[in-house]
Amino acid sequence: MPNRKTLIFHIGDHKTGSTSIQLAFAKRLIKLQGHSVFYPAKLARNVLGEQCLNYSRAETPEARQAAAKPIAKLAQRVRDSQADFTLISAEAFETVPAALLREVIDTFFAGTADEIRIFCYVRPHAARIASSFAERIKAGVPKTLKADLERFAQRRKEVEEFIYLPRFAAWREHFGGAFTLRPMIRSQLHQGDVVSDFIHHAFGGIPFTITGDSQANESLCLEDLMRLKVLQRHLKADRDLRLKIGWEFSRLTGQLPPPHQRTKLQLHKSLAEDIRTTYLADARNLDREFFGGEPLLENELHAAVEKAIPAPQSTDPADYLSGSELRSLELMSGMIAGLLEEPSVAWPAFLHAKRERDVELARQARTAKAAE
Repeated sequence: MPNRKTLIFHIGDHKTGSTSIQLAFAKRLIKLQGHSVFYPAKLARNVLGEQCLNYSRAETPEARQAAAKPIAKLAQRVRDSQADFTLISAEAFETVPAALLREVIDTFFAGTADEIRIFCYVRPHAARIASSFAERIKAGVPKTLKADLERFAQRRKEVEEFIYLPRFAAWREHFGGAFTLRPMIRSQLHQGDVVSDFIHHAFGGIPFTITGDSQANESLCLEDLMRLKVLQRHLKADRDLRLKIGWEFSRLTGQLPPPHQRTKLQLHKSLAEDIRTTYLADARNLDREFFGGEPLLENELHAAVEKAIPAPQSTDPADYLSGSELRSLELMSGMIAGLLEEPSVAWPAFLHAKRERDVELARQARTAKAAE
């Protein structure tokens, strides 16, 4: 009798440890007791989110057929797999409507598995705003490069980006009990670790082991974030290349000894209080609807106010870096920006392939060491 097959979609959110989860499976660090896992990616399947959106936007039969090809190809790989579990991890699904993924699953993935699960983490509001601000500087988002944390938070409030309940309620509406939402709060995580928590809950409590290091690079300190900000300000590049540059910078800082001065990005008191006022109702609604009424997200809003510093932090590189270092960074950034303008090199593809190659080399090195 064939094994029961389960397909798991891990859909984010951003800033909830998705990269660590993806690295663990891409490096094949995870062993499920008595069960096999198929992970059809070298790192993440974030391109799948855009493929789903392209499919929904197609206005002609020809365009829809073309948009369907990569999705159908992935579905066939899942269908052909003999593994007990298939995991597709893509935090880019945060911006994909639940109804669209439901349509894509029903159209392409029907019959690929006996059960389909949708798994997601949510980061508390205050922490998500701060981490998203840092992430968008890292990715070189032009508006964020010109903003401070308070202006960034105000803009997010205006567009209601982090009002969570409507989005997660839609996922539950379309997937029912197959949708699981977990709080990205360390005290609530299995073994205090998001990778362990994901494996424990998404795979139904099957005993597991993790070998090697599955943690992605730590968040950049303000000093390194300001160094990267100088570089990003010089780039005349599209969104994808800026993102890849930010990832490469972060990866390289993780290989260096930590800087002598490491300042953590923090909320200041008045901003933390405003965030609590803005998101308290949403936090309580999410706690009630998804976490059994336990005030998990609400308590995190109160804690953010308690931990906030008195005054706003500067996000001007000149307040963290010496004049001589700034001059060196300006010179080198100008040179790098010029090199990246070379049209014969597909820089985003090169940097992405380089990142995937480094993951594979790390996996091979671990395998060789284990065989010694």
